Amino acid sequence: MFKVVKELNKKHQDNLKVEDTNGKLAINPNDTLNIIASFFKEKFEPETATEIEAFTGSPRKLHQPITKQEVKKSFDKLNNNRAPGEDGIHAELLKYGTQELNEQIAKILNQTFERHENLDINAGELIAIPKPGKPKGPPKNLRPITLLNTIRKALSKIVLERKRPHVEHYLPHSQSGFRPNRITSDVAWTHKWLAAKVNIENIAIKIAGIDMSAAFDTINRETLLKILEDIVYEDEHRNIRFLLSNTIIDTKIIGATEKKPFFSNVGTPQGDSLSPVLFTIYLEHALKEVRPVSRTFKT
Repeated sequence: MFKVVKELNKKHQDNLKVEDTNGKLAINPNDTLNIIASFFKEKFEPETATEIEAFTGSPRKLHQPITKQEVKKSFDKLNNNRAPGEDGIHAELLKYGTQELNEQIAKILNQTFERHENLDINAGELIAIPKPGKPKGPPKNLRPITLLNTIRKALSKIVLERKRPHVEHYLPHSQSGFRPNRITSDVAWTHKWLAAKVNIENIAIKIAGIDMSAAFDTINRETLLKILEDIVYEDEHRNIRFLLSNTIIDTKIIGATEKKPFFSNVGTPQGDSLSPVLFTIYLEHALKEVRPVSRTFKT
């Protein structure tokens, strides 16, 4: 399976045709790498965004240290047959490891926060794949896929599980995006019910459809952390801050002999289990700023 995935990625990248800002087509892998890395560096490392510090305040223990049971549960939730990040660790190696492994990983994670020690798990490999139906050439028509380190994925799942109750309390009932036990038919039924109300009461309701481009990539991390202060416990806030810090993206192109790493100081990684929930919180905060007082229907 890993061989098949590797061959598919190779096929996509072998077909890469990228132009520079002057419309000149790259003729070798290193030129392609430079163009792609420069394009995404400008996108993910804007001058207006500030780098997030991994830790704040003095070193201290977590109020609720991460347990080996939480680590085991997060490993079990990792998907099989997925390409690893720069750590080269496949999910299966952790999922089918021993209890001693779970205990040691929990110990390392707890020491990271207790001692403010750097744990280099936030680097990612960026693989650029052509967007279907888009003309080849412009870098904007490439979809960036970030391969995250497996230990980082596990920590994200631990944080997600811990903060889920707080998020459910914060979000309004009307918000269905990325929430458990919510399905599309629920939203469709609500729309149908409102349409019936409009006809019966002879009133008007305006519905706005917004197509957000690169939604996860535009999140201001500093603003997000400020919002989360009033939603999650201190432990989860420290965990999320750590996950949003020291994000180094290493662009990878088959055949290139160079590396073009750059810092990412904006957005949340695509493919991270936390990203959809963090975006939903960020969006809800923005909507609260502009949402007018709405009419309440009696059911």
